[in-house]
Amino acid sequence: MSRFYSDVYVVKKITVSCRSYETFLTDKSGRKLTPAYRDIGDFEEGLAEFVPMKRSPQGHGLHGFIDKQGKVIIEPKYISTDQFRKGKTWVIYPSGTHYGLSYIDRAGKELYKIPIQYYPRDYLIRDSKIDFVCNHDTKEDVLWWRNGEFFILNFNFTPFVEQQLLQSKSISSFKYQGKFGIIDKDLALKVPVALDDVDADFTYSGQGMERVRYGDKYGYVSPITGELLVPFNYTDTRKPTNGLFWVKKNGKWGCIDKTGTLRIPHQYDEATGFTAENRSAVAINGKFGHIDKSGNVRTPLTYDFASYYKHGLSMVRIDDKYGYIDTTGRFIIQTIYDEALPFDHATTIVERSWLRFELSRDGREHFIGFSFKLNALLIIAGMLVFIWLSSLFYQVKSRFWPGSDKAHRSQGH
Repeated sequence: MSRFYSDVYVVKKITVSCRSYETFLTDKSGRKLTPAYRDIGDFEEGLAEFVPMKRSPQGHGLHGFIDKQGKVIIEPKYISTDQFRKGKTWVIYPSGTHYGLSYIDRAGKELYKIPIQYYPRDYLIRDSKIDFVCNHDTKEDVLWWRNGEFFILNFNFTPFVEQQLLQSKSISSFKYQGKFGIIDKDLALKVPVALDDVDADFTYSGQGMERVRYGDKYGYVSPITGELLVPFNYTDTRKPTNGLFWVKKNGKWGCIDKTGTLRIPHQYDEATGFTAENRSAVAINGKFGHIDKSGNVRTPLTYDFASYYKHGLSMVRIDDKYGYIDTTGRFIIQTIYDEALPFDHATTIVERSWLRFELSRDGREHFIGFSFKLNALLIIAGMLVFIWLSSLFYQVKSRFWPGSDKAHRSQGH
């Protein structure tokens, strides 16, 4: 059997189907341009995949590329690959305990390498199966079976999905059998189908990083290229504020920037986002204070509670009483309130001595009613008085009109 490609033939001699065969590249006159290979694939963009007779130490085929003169352009060293499309193709190869995937150009130069080492539970060599189409070793591929469905590193896309992806201006995440992967607009897989969550609506993302989850750990990818920027090191994260991300590791909060560089060490039990005042409320061992974006302590961690800053003020609590401080730590409003809220607006609501006030930032109070606690007590007291009066009325009625109740009962029969 043979296939013709403008001046050259791929000729295959099958001795034993699916087991023993030889494949050559020949010119029009039948002159052999290559030694005997197990298989030669279709030519695309001037190159064809080939598999030599010699196998890997594990007994698998080794895949490379030749040109139409039979010259080896890319050495046969890959477990699996495919035809070139738009100047690139994918290749699969052993990478430690995993099989890895990279994209290469027509000269064999690596264009992008999936960081497979960050996915320790997926695409392991020990869990894989190498399979191929009978008599076509170039169709060899690596499979992983999960719950009756097979996964592959070189994820395939239907023409409909491909059209959508090609129209995209950046990356796209997709879901397959409960797992997510990320593909770029050039149909290069940037994150294998292994993610457990992608923050597609950017609830916890921003500053040029998109949060993704693998198992119970979070990392970040670029929403433009899809590359993994921050490995899966964190058990919790918060939406970035003023260029910094609060991330949790080993039970403590610290800050990274948009490059993933640690800017504030993991030492805080609690932390809020950085506000326009360049302050974040933080806590260690139940004591609150404030730090700036450089990690410098600007308000000592001595309060029982401290809120974020808004309108230049932070609400603090000392011995169950609330007050407000400015960014220098100076008390603008003393700790005299039983209940209070931060200054999210020009005024806030506070309670003192069972009374509610609208409080302005200069400390002026405007009475607006009784506290919710007092209102609740008054309602309960009113109900108790009503029950007592009802009981008293019944006793008086029974005493002075003893037959009325009996007569009333007899009428009901």
